[in-house]
Amino acid sequence: MERKKIWFHVDVNSAFLSWEAVWRLQHGSRRDLRDIPSVVGGNQATRHGIVLAKSIPAKKRYGVKTGEPIAAVRRRAPDLVIVPPRYDAYVDASESLVDMMRRYSPRVQRFSIDEAFLDYTGMQRCFGPPVEAAHALGQRIREELGFTVNIGVSVNKLLSKMASEFEKPDRVHTLFPGEIREKMWTLPVEELYMVGRRTADKLRDRGIWTIGDLARQDPARVHSWLKGWGVTLWNFANGRYVDAERQGAAGFGGIAHGPQEEDDAKGMGNSGTIAFDVTDADTAHKALLALSETVGARLRAAGRRARLISVSFVTSDFSRFGRQHKIGHPTNATTDIFREATRLFDLMWQGDPIRQLGVWSGELESQGLHQQTSLLSQSWKLELADRAVDRIRLRYGDVAVQRACFIGSEFNPMMGGTGSNRNFPAVSEGVL
Repeated sequence: MERKKIWFHVDVNSAFLSWEAVWRLQHGSRRDLRDIPSVVGGNQATRHGIVLAKSIPAKKRYGVKTGEPIAAVRRRAPDLVIVPPRYDAYVDASESLVDMMRRYSPRVQRFSIDEAFLDYTGMQRCFGPPVEAAHALGQRIREELGFTVNIGVSVNKLLSKMASEFEKPDRVHTLFPGEIREKMWTLPVEELYMVGRRTADKLRDRGIWTIGDLARQDPARVHSWLKGWGVTLWNFANGRYVDAERQGAAGFGGIAHGPQEEDDAKGMGNSGTIAFDVTDADTAHKALLALSETVGARLRAAGRRARLISVSFVTSDFSRFGRQHKIGHPTNATTDIFREATRLFDLMWQGDPIRQLGVWSGELESQGLHQQTSLLSQSWKLELADRAVDRIRLRYGDVAVQRACFIGSEFNPMMGGTGSNRNFPAVSEGVL
């Protein structure tokens, strides 16, 4: 008899601020940043940048929001404590979180630096009913690591992630199929996963105010409004993760191509939230190259080539954009992936400041001994060169070989994935 799937989504509460507070307390500070109006973010020298994380008092007293410009926050909250990010400490805290989760299941899939999925299927015999185990996991994280998490429990990743967004902090919530109508359909439509501000505005213009309003629509009508992406959101509203995945949410990031085992992955990719607003094409291209390096390396390690490349980005106002294209021949060469990624990006971007970028590869094929290519294609030469670089990096680290454009750059030559990435200013490295 097939076992019923159970997923946990573990999300750190105000991750960067919590981890910064814990680090400071461990190093002699007598002030807990979580108890006062405070934020992590910005550049103390230039007084620019954005809010990466906020304390609950900062939110309640001053209405501080993640992603806000530091300059705007300073004007209305002159006594707010603003501390710069300490990325090395956050990476260490993230690794500790994942290690703790692996005590409850060997199947842990990182989604970003501050959240991960845990496949609890079949683990009840070891740790008891799912909700009890989730409470136990949260308590251990609080007592042993010093910070709190929200844990969502459900039958798929989408619903578990939605559940973890309910009341915070330090809570366990369920969102099983029988609870969707009561717990999810009553929420504003903008709280549905992957519904950005512009999409929410379009839906409200058509009388869609809640997630339930969207769920009850005829999918053909939603398609006429938002094309295929609308049908994906309609599936999300109905709690359908698998069906939505089949609708093809490529290029929009997140769960539709969420963390999965690479042996049977339908696609491989990475995204990263940058610690500063990207406002010029050269910087965006450099971030896309860092992402393409990691995606290409993952494809080569898995013995796969991709026929489909997609790009997504999120602007500073949290609007989301994505585009995909099928290329003429399957490839896992970094240069091929990067060339197509930048082409798609340039077609979409209108100059708005960007806070997150993602590159995804799909329609994967096994890499055999022979490959049919165009007579003009140089992919096979590029792949040979990439494989040589992969071997060097595997032995000596990500920065042992890097492209010239990354020398002296603010970017690490590889973004996302499983590399060290400790010098890269990305704050969220989700596997698409």
